[in-house]
Amino acid sequence: MAEASNARHFRNLIHWQKGQSLASEVFAFVRRLPRERAYDVLGTQILRSVGSVPANIAEGYGRFSPAAYRNHLSIASGSLFETQSWLDLLLRENAIGVDLVRRLDGECEALARILTARMRSLDGQNQRAIHEEGHEYEA
Repeated sequence: MAEASNARHFRNLIHWQKGQSLASEVFAFVRRLPRERAYDVLGTQILRSVGSVPANIAEGYGRFSPAAYRNHLSIASGSLFETQSWLDLLLRENAIGVDLVRRLDGECEALARILTARMRSLDGQNQRAIHEEGHEYEA
């Protein structure tokens, strides 16, 4: 992993770190699924949703306004709930054990609380876009 060159970097965010950790755990589980078409499809879907969580946190952090950051945190939260739905389906299909689902579901719930708190903290901030000062150009 590349080191962040400055202290204000998305890799320093606890919610990004927890999202990456969750994604890594799900990736490890998916590698152990049976090689059948149905499991391949379910595996692909859960990998997309869980991978979207830290990716949207990082993308939103790189945006130029609190509103855009909040929007990406909301997308990450939606992807987190989608991940939980895929876990439920995998459990119904006996592709994952109840203990693992409970643990992963608990991690999803903890991360959801962090994302919600962060979104609420952004609600009161100035919602204008941040940009450089404009300059007059001579024609």
